[in-house]
Amino acid sequence: MTNDIDNSAPRNPAEDLALIRQMMEAARDKVAVSGIHFILWGVLLTVAFFLQYLSVHRYLPEMMVEIWAPMMAIGWAIEFWIARHRAPVTRTSNPAVVAHSSSWTVVGVTTLIYFWLSVVTDTFDPKTITILSAGLMGGAYWVTSAVTGVRWLKFIALGWWLVLAYATTLQVYDGEMLLVMAASSGLLLTLPGFVMRRLDDSEE
Repeated sequence: MTNDIDNSAPRNPAEDLALIRQMMEAARDKVAVSGIHFILWGVLLTVAFFLQYLSVHRYLPEMMVEIWAPMMAIGWAIEFWIARHRAPVTRTSNPAVVAHSSSWTVVGVTTLIYFWLSVVTDTFDPKTITILSAGLMGGAYWVTSAVTGVRWLKFIALGWWLVLAYATTLQVYDGEMLLVMAASSGLLLTLPGFVMRRLDDSEE
């Protein structure tokens, strides 16, 4: 039986580009409607920022690590559970899926490293981590929009970059910014996640 695909035969750049486009198209719908991670982190961050706000204004005991450590632990534990129980068909090396998931992994790992190292070395700065996380999330949304073709996600990216710009220009970075971040997490993470889940349900 003759193999239809001759791996030894040279391909020109146009054929390689066509193959990449075909692979990205095959994953486009699945990536575009996968909103569960946005909902997960959006809810966790909204709650954590609001609890931090209450703590800063003495409605709750003064704490920071006690809020953020459990939030991170819960989020990463659920992520690992989702990855472990994900259907095999979604475990893919497709460039579109890899770019989407990798961009968000960069967001999580970078902020995690900064948070814990700054806490341990007593150099934590809430303004810095706000600017860092908002910029990274804006970039991740932009990448997701580019590889999925879901254009409105670029407006969500711009929203996070507006948060970055606003935080950068603040002369006094007070506890009220925690409410801004809580609202941003709800509007720019949780809400897009629910929209994408509705798209997912409509495809089934």
